[in-house]
Amino acid sequence: MSRSCRGVLVLAALAALPAPGALAQPAKPDPIKVTTVDGVELHGSFYASGKRNAPIVICIHNIGTGESSSSKGWAPLAETLSANFNVLTFDLRGHGKSTTIDPTLFWNQADNAKLVKGYPKKETIAVSDFDKRYYPFLANDLAAIKAFVDRKNDNGGCNSASTILVGAEQGATLGAIWQNSEWNRFKLVPNPMFGGAKPAADPEGKDIIATVWLSISPKLGDSPITLKNVLNVPVAQKGTATVFMYGSGDKSGKDVATALEKNLKDAKNKKHEYIIADSRKTDLKGIKLIQKSLEVDVAINDFLSKQVIPNRANEYGEREWRKSAFIWNVGNQVVPARDPLVGDKMNLNFLNYTHFAR
Repeated sequence: MSRSCRGVLVLAALAALPAPGALAQPAKPDPIKVTTVDGVELHGSFYASGKRNAPIVICIHNIGTGESSSSKGWAPLAETLSANFNVLTFDLRGHGKSTTIDPTLFWNQADNAKLVKGYPKKETIAVSDFDKRYYPFLANDLAAIKAFVDRKNDNGGCNSASTILVGAEQGATLGAIWQNSEWNRFKLVPNPMFGGAKPAADPEGKDIIATVWLSISPKLGDSPITLKNVLNVPVAQKGTATVFMYGSGDKSGKDVATALEKNLKDAKNKKHEYIIADSRKTDLKGIKLIQKSLEVDVAINDFLSKQVIPNRANEYGEREWRKSAFIWNVGNQVVPARDPLVGDKMNLNFLNYTHFAR
């Protein structure tokens, strides 16, 4: 996006705000607790927009730096977005308040026992316990959060068919990997001709209508991530609205964002019109870009509510989560993702997401 275009967006956003004294009160967050398939208690906050079946924004904080959903910037962003969207912020496992586990479930997973300190009896975990090769497994937390909002959708609390992701630094990288996996997850639907079930025509990735990545990182833990490959299907092929936000004084952030825009966007392709590398005049990065002086939260809200939603939103519908089965396409293999009659009925199966990080 050119500087002039960015200026127009910001001015439009400011013009759209109510006059002083008429500002709506930001939503008050309701605490939530979501238990993952391997027994981790995830804690977070749900900001209800007050608009029935409004789209849902899921926020993903940075990983391994001491950041959590309570870090400065996440609450103001959620409050701004809650004028038009339901917003969910949460702590990834080992961060913030998400440290309690069910030892029986958690340590029963071989990868947890191998890559997290404390096997076999420890009842709490911290990110400092994690081997950095474990970071892709945190995508299981995003899977649990999406299952939560799908159930909330069926209770009329949001429209999870229009899901938006906002992530910072390595949290953005994790979000991109999980987004890629969703384009390989299919609901099983009845096969009227032959009986049994068959994969739905559209993968679950269709629900993610937009992403905003704040200083997305080309690494997850110590592992380099080829983001143009990870985002090839969601962005280059499917045209998901995507903003790569960075501070102009953050050289590495600028290099990553502008290269991704160049590699993923075809300016002649109409469905690519919302693939944007966008900067602000600062050397700040990640969630620190949410500063009142930079008005990034206002620009994000304006971009999503005035451009993405009118043109890309999916119609609300029942998700039927509680009775639905799913599969993943992992390479050339079909992997069961969820059978509502077997195991944990509220979550997808535990998965190593590294295949979707390539």
